[in-house]
Amino acid sequence: MPNLTYEARKSLFAKTEEYSLTDNALVWPGGSAPFSDVDTLRIYSVPGMNVLGLGWVLKDIHRCAIHLKSGKTVLLSSQHFLGFAKIEDRSPALLQFARQLAARVRAANPSVRFLTGMPPALWWTWFLIFGGLVLGLLLCILLGLIGLTMVHQNTFATSAFFLVIAALIIGPITFLRAVWRRRTRTLNAEDIPS
Repeated sequence: MPNLTYEARKSLFAKTEEYSLTDNALVWPGGSAPFSDVDTLRIYSVPGMNVLGLGWVLKDIHRCAIHLKSGKTVLLSSQHFLGFAKIEDRSPALLQFARQLAARVRAANPSVRFLTGMPPALWWTWFLIFGGLVLGLLLCILLGLIGLTMVHQNTFATSAFFLVIAALIIGPITFLRAVWRRRTRTLNAEDIPS
């Protein structure tokens, strides 16, 4: 099989790193691992940010986490930092690299686990933050309307204000739905996205 490489700069202050697939190993700056040493391969995406009126401010970030039997994890990201506030999306190249990696790992290690979805700690963090935000906003609206109704101060203007706040819940609910779809589950190597 031909060698395949993937390059990315993980942060503004990091150097560009090159990851290569040889016939029998994954090679990265400062290390390498035979495909038979891969315990779990997780391919997932983190939701991006879509701002009303501006469009996509930050696209979904694809990641490939390679967990080795030694306990080490190699994390590849589709974000490539070009400079301050300049991020290039390298999702197609990362996903092509991940498909080739999965095929070579499966050939060398049939017992490897393929997963998709965010790691549980990351998923629960996002889910609890945005779930709490949605519940908090709903409680504010509900208690505010009940309180104003009880003291007979619920005018059209105050009701309109609470409707605007209710409309603001759409963003966190949409993000919460995106997080829910990214929970951990088993991945068939053939189903790696293009």
